[in-house]
Amino acid sequence: MEIKKFNLSDGTFIRYKKIGKGNPILLLHTFRNRLEYSDKLGELLKENHTVYSIDLPGFGDSPINNRTNYDLSFFTKSITNFIKELKIKNLKIAGESIGAVLSASVSLKSENSVKKIFMFNPYDYDSYFGEGIQRGNFFAKFILLHVSLPIIGNFFATLENKFILKNIMSGGFYNSKNLPNDYLTLLCTSLKKKGYVYHFRSVLSQFNKNNGVDDVYKKVKVPVKLIYGRHDWAKESDRLKTKNLLKIDKYETIENSTHFSFLENTNEVRDIINS
Repeated sequence: MEIKKFNLSDGTFIRYKKIGKGNPILLLHTFRNRLEYSDKLGELLKENHTVYSIDLPGFGDSPINNRTNYDLSFFTKSITNFIKELKIKNLKIAGESIGAVLSASVSLKSENSVKKIFMFNPYDYDSYFGEGIQRGNFFAKFILLHVSLPIIGNFFATLENKFILKNIMSGGFYNSKNLPNDYLTLLCTSLKKKGYVYHFRSVLSQFNKNNGVDDVYKKVKVPVKLIYGRHDWAKESDRLKTKNLLKIDKYETIENSTHFSFLENTNEVRDIINS
């Protein structure tokens, strides 16, 4: 399937893919992933949905602008413009991690287009750099602590390789064997991309509980399903706070799941979206 480009306001673009037929759904990936993160899920949904999957700005093979502020506002604006320019109506959005946060913020800016959102493992609770990721395992805590340091953090970020990435991401899987090696290899192609370190640190430093997300959640009007992996990095207090801000009665739980449910629990995610 052909991967296309959508131009952004900062002079860069994001890649996107469209497959299937039926009512549209947009899939938004987690931090450090790319549109291919949703490939397995898209294949399960395409019989009944027109499935759109994108690189979030600066991720995957989409270019980085070192003058862009990669914050909640820019990501929201970029996705909102994508929906508007492609004239997508009656849209469902399913996002995981920062993609879940964005599904909420985009719904506010695209009220006439978005009819329902699915928020899987929203990443909305950091009180310091990469707190959630650091909860995954000791290795992730050690690496993210060093990457967060002023000035020399840039140097530590340049050291990332397949071994480091694999061990960090393993903290987001219930069974680390469910992280495909070929997908991990694909992720590593971004490591030497121009602006990678700037983008990595910019996004992770700004997706936290002080980025205005609480106000976003309070204003969401479209129907919401909130879903967590049983072992997700979000604490019970984090989950209840998000549920209450969204003014919903409950959240759903996926068993044998941590943070990367689109990859590890694809069938369960499909069933929740289709229910």
